[in-house]
Amino acid sequence: MLPENVNCVIINTGNLINSKELKKKAMQTPTEEVFDSISSTFHSWLGNLLEEDVKDLNSVFCVNPNAIKVNASDRADLKISVKIFLEDYNCENLKASVQEVMNALDMSVIDSLILALPPPSNEEKFNLEKMKPLWTELENFVNRGKCVSIGMSDLDAPELAELYKWTEIKPTVNQVNIESCCVMPPELIAFAKEHDIQLLTHNDSKVLLPNKMLYKILEPAVTTPEDWKISWIVRYSVIVKCRGIIQNKGYLMHTIKDI
Repeated sequence: MLPENVNCVIINTGNLINSKELKKKAMQTPTEEVFDSISSTFHSWLGNLLEEDVKDLNSVFCVNPNAIKVNASDRADLKISVKIFLEDYNCENLKASVQEVMNALDMSVIDSLILALPPPSNEEKFNLEKMKPLWTELENFVNRGKCVSIGMSDLDAPELAELYKWTEIKPTVNQVNIESCCVMPPELIAFAKEHDIQLLTHNDSKVLLPNKMLYKILEPAVTTPEDWKISWIVRYSVIVKCRGIIQNKGYLMHTIKDI
């Protein structure tokens, strides 16, 4: 069990490409993949934990031993892609998630960063005013040389047009969920083509990791897992450019005690 003073846990699954167990589950959904990889990483780390190692800590960081850094000498041949799943419209969480994935991979530049907005509540529609601070942070990443390109996930044509009109640094990518949209809407295709925005598909759930799954992960470590919530989840991939091979892929999750 974690001591009561611990109120923040960050989990790094390490490189899933090297995981024999996950390779056996090739047909997993993204939700199943993130649950299995985070759960196995955390429970393995917990099994080797000595309470005196964390008795005076508020935050703990658990990393899978197969986590690997980006080799600086290979950086020019690699593309670093990151997708951030935020649980709320919190700029500090956005900045922290970017910094954590950079630390995990030991690199200073993300080639492609895609933002997935917090899951909508009560059929809430896209709200540009709530979105503006987050996009401003993304623009800051580009201006400071931390990101090359930035994009969004799951915006329809009117939402993408509204964001595009307001921004200084334009989105270069918009991801579309293939489960909710078997065929790309013509209006979205036309807008993306006109403004040189790449449309990519994905199959992530609106809620990547439901609360009940988080509670199951934390059950062996805390007395009241329902007091905890996710701040953000990051999926990262390192791709060899000339060969299109994924060299490194994994997740990071930040969860806090919400009391």
